[in-house]
Amino acid sequence: MKTSYSRALVWSLIAAAFIGPGTVTTAAKAGSQGGWYYAPYVILAAGAGLLLMEMVARITLVSEQSLGQVLGERGRWLTIICFGAVLLGCMAYQAGNLLGALSGIQLLVPVNRLWVLLLGAAAFAVLWKGDTRIIARALSAIVVLMGLVFVISAFLLLFSGASLTGSSRVASATVIGLVGTTIVPYNFFLAAGLSKGQSLGEMRLGLVSSFLVGGSITLSILLVGSVATSFTSFADLARTLDASLGGMSKVVLGFGLFAAGFSSAVTAPLAAALAGRELLGRKDLALTNTSFGFRIIWGGVLAVGLLVACLELDIISVIIAAQVANGLLLPFIAAIVLVMANERVLLGERVNTWWQNTAGMLVAGFLAYKNFDLLLEKLMPSNQGFLPEILAAVYIIGIGWLISSRSNYSRASS
Repeated sequence: MKTSYSRALVWSLIAAAFIGPGTVTTAAKAGSQGGWYYAPYVILAAGAGLLLMEMVARITLVSEQSLGQVLGERGRWLTIICFGAVLLGCMAYQAGNLLGALSGIQLLVPVNRLWVLLLGAAAFAVLWKGDTRIIARALSAIVVLMGLVFVISAFLLLFSGASLTGSSRVASATVIGLVGTTIVPYNFFLAAGLSKGQSLGEMRLGLVSSFLVGGSITLSILLVGSVATSFTSFADLARTLDASLGGMSKVVLGFGLFAAGFSSAVTAPLAAALAGRELLGRKDLALTNTSFGFRIIWGGVLAVGLLVACLELDIISVIIAAQVANGLLLPFIAAIVLVMANERVLLGERVNTWWQNTAGMLVAGFLAYKNFDLLLEKLMPSNQGFLPEILAAVYIIGIGWLISSRSNYSRASS
């Protein structure tokens, strides 16, 4: 029988899922902009991810239902909206995944942009077969090596006397991107699935270790990026690593980016299809891994990613935009999770405690504030006033009202 610790290790998949090209790009860009000034936001993102993922895993573990079943009982409309959010998130990530893998290859050998079509064909072949476990394990090992390179480099930089402040700038879009690359929407379904058969203690231990590892790697990339004179390409980042670890860093970064990008290019379409099967599938219409409907979903995500990747767009800008797009979805997702985690019909006495609700509301409110700040900055660049704060306050009040009404409804029903 597996020990409690070894059972918790399966949660390392969460960390592996969000350490991809998006994390490398966004954290390195944040480092070049503000260095240490972004560190609190990395810690906040990891803490917020841990808080929300624990709620989702606890809901499915205590209720003994899948996340799709839980959402479906609250209305078909909710499952459709949630699937739409996951689908859009996966589509946004996919172009960045393919371009990240291409950038890794370009660090090793000179190839042109159209090589992304070969990467797309390889991802199609893996997805069509339906069994991605072997390739995922092999590529994950390379990603771990890349993460280790960043951790060692950051450790050496801490004792080098460098300022590690970048250009001392902090931007709302970059903050949202850091959160969006840490709290990946489809990871909620992964967390719900991994919790099956585990105790609450094992689940929490696994999540804590997962976000501790993932957050440490993200923070290390941030610090390495802070000493880059500029970050307009992955070659800039490779030169920064060379200063710490020597010429082999470019090879490790190249293979690591390829592995992270290609594994994510397979994972994102697959995650969208799995979410579709769980959220949209009916009892009389099962979607298997080889069914037409299942393949249409992952095929659509792959096709959209390839289309965007083939356009003559800046690779770094595309990858960062994908993280920001996912960050914009998070206030909506956080609201749903917080409301469900307070329903006694689902959780009985395992509903959120007062501190979990307080922390969750603060996190959700902060995410909403940053999103409103970014959107209003684009719409009203000259005069925002206190409008972002007011809208964030309305958002928090709305969540509080939903939590209270659902909690009272749950008590009446029981």
